Amino acid sequence: MQVFTRRASESDCEVLENLESEARANLDHFRGGIRLGDEFELVGKRWASVIADSSTNTFVAGVDETVMGYLVAKLGQTNSGKIATIEQVFVTKDARNIGIGDALVSATIAWAKAESLVALDGFALPGDRETKNLFERSGLVARLITVTTDLKN
Repeated sequence: MQVFTRRASESDCEVLENLESEARANLDHFRGGIRLGDEFELVGKRWASVIADSSTNTFVAGVDETVMGYLVAKLGQTNSGKIATIEQVFVTKDARNIGIGDALVSATIAWAKAESLVALDGFALPGDRETKNLFERSGLVARLITVTTDLKN
């Protein structure tokens, strides 16, 4: 079984929409997930514009030409130079533990280095061990913990 990784194309829009929907359904399983969903607008039917956006890089990965996961990294700027932040990374549940997530992060790191970025950031929700472990296997380690309280009540 050979895992592939490539940049997303317009032909991936439908599968990206379905995977994003599946990813959003999983957010409420983790502390902070609902708020994260509020902070990052659902792409939905606008995947073609995200793929075409030069400030965003979207990778897809899978097996036998079937896309089973995706990663979206957005370019940014700090005082130290250009960075990218992984805003979305998701692998469908049935395809986990076969290297798709690792392939997505590896491709993103290679792209970031080729673009001479100074850093690659990502985030994982509290309790989301799979995402945290994925990042750590790839050399992305915690540098900041954000704390919050709900003031609506």
